[in-house]
Amino acid sequence: MKVSYILLGIIVVLAAWLRLTNLTSNPPALSWDEVSIGYNANTILSKGTDEHGVRFPLGAFAGFGDYKPSLPIYLTVPFIAVFGLSDLAVRLPSSIFGILTVLLMYFLVKELFSNQRLALLSALFLAISPWHIMLSRTGFEANIAAFFVTLGVYLLLVSRKNSNVLPFAFLPFVLGMYTFNSARYAGPLIAFGVLCFSWGAISKAKTSLYKGLIIAAIALLPLMPHLVSKEARLRFQEVSIFTDLQVILTSNQRSLVDGNSWWSKVVDNRRFGYGREYLVHFLDNVEPRFLFIKGDGNPKFSIQDTGQLLLVTAPFIFIGWLALFARQPKIAGLLLFWLLASIAPAAVARETPHALRVENGLPVWIIITAYGYVQFLSMFAGKKLRLFVGIVMVLLVLGNFGYFWHTYTTHYKKEYSGEWQYGYKEAIEYSESVKEKYDVIVLTESLGRPYIYTLFYGKYDLSFFQTTKDASFDKEGFYNVYRFGKYRFVRHINEKYEGRVLYILPINEVPENAKVLKNISLLNGFIGLVIFEL
Repeated sequence: MKVSYILLGIIVVLAAWLRLTNLTSNPPALSWDEVSIGYNANTILSKGTDEHGVRFPLGAFAGFGDYKPSLPIYLTVPFIAVFGLSDLAVRLPSSIFGILTVLLMYFLVKELFSNQRLALLSALFLAISPWHIMLSRTGFEANIAAFFVTLGVYLLLVSRKNSNVLPFAFLPFVLGMYTFNSARYAGPLIAFGVLCFSWGAISKAKTSLYKGLIIAAIALLPLMPHLVSKEARLRFQEVSIFTDLQVILTSNQRSLVDGNSWWSKVVDNRRFGYGREYLVHFLDNVEPRFLFIKGDGNPKFSIQDTGQLLLVTAPFIFIGWLALFARQPKIAGLLLFWLLASIAPAAVARETPHALRVENGLPVWIIITAYGYVQFLSMFAGKKLRLFVGIVMVLLVLGNFGYFWHTYTTHYKKEYSGEWQYGYKEAIEYSESVKEKYDVIVLTESLGRPYIYTLFYGKYDLSFFQTTKDASFDKEGFYNVYRFGKYRFVRHINEKYEGRVLYILPINEVPENAKVLKNISLLNGFIGLVIFEL
């Protein structure tokens, strides 16, 4: 036991190093969602309101009109208090919860399998998981939600032997619902699966079970108004495949070609079309290219050169599923249900596969990988042969991970800095240093959401923003800020400004007669933004 805890400590230290080293410089810049979380955490700390003046929102923060879950913002508040309005303060919460998830993985697997070796191996595979490392190094809410869902599974499993835990076992799932949108649906499904798995033991403590359900229901009450609100419906319509009119048009066209016959109304029914679309999007999240080869198509979630999981672990996952269903089918069924439940809500979205939305299922992939690794190694008789095979397997895993880590730390930020709105920070820091010389500062929207970067890096007080802004929600529900203070946010220069004007625009929009003051280059050397006068 003592050796196991020493090894676990080493694994957690490794996980911490992989998630904290150079945290503010890789990824190379904050995404607009990270900046929004940070600024709203700051306004909660200083004013007790979000950026729109709503006091202590619980259901959601309006943000850009995407209505961010509230808990990640409140979790960022203490870090803003300690480190100020900074990149580090925004990213630390996700990193810390990522490290805690590695620690939690050990106890979860130990509780499920009563096997310390498998538990340690699972923690190690999660510690070096490309998927988990990348999402732990950014202020993404999904990574925090994955911790809460995993904690909920662990507490429900512990409740089989200790009913005193049961009244609080559902709370982590509720916290997950306050943390990330997909966890609002995947969390309850996963909780139901674990409850069914543990029912034989938990059903003997029905009083504790009822207490747990009542506590969870009470904790959910502040979230309910948002879940049934018009804003939540708008968000669903924005991302859902079921609002894609092309499916209906295809159905109608095929029915017309078939003469609107009765059998055409069955075969070409739009419900079958939507069902097919859902199945396609569901399977996207388990395709080998996504898992082992290329990863998520969004460079914010993948280096685009390795899969979400290490390629060399693919055989272990195959062996793991086969062996687990053969040896422990009940546990295999639970893990399969957990995985499917984590994908089911994400498959409704148009953008698939999506590493953020299905991160709740990552623990399953890790557990199966570790189980398959152990089973594969056990196939070889004799200590020497097993030792040799074990060394080869370790070298393959380390080689695959080493390639990921080298690419991520050396090449990734240079190749993909443009995907991270790189340049806004540098441009705003410059404009803030010279703003007293100008009457107007024109900042491009080409990188996306410049107003929130200006508030964040300019450290503007909320009162000043609210009294000088020109902003509105459009008919789709998105929040657009056109100006505040000296700043004007534009897609293109379409008007003349009075007084002395500072422009910050993409290089392709710089006039020939411009007096260039500074070029802001991406990390690959290409000029992203140009600061100039006319």
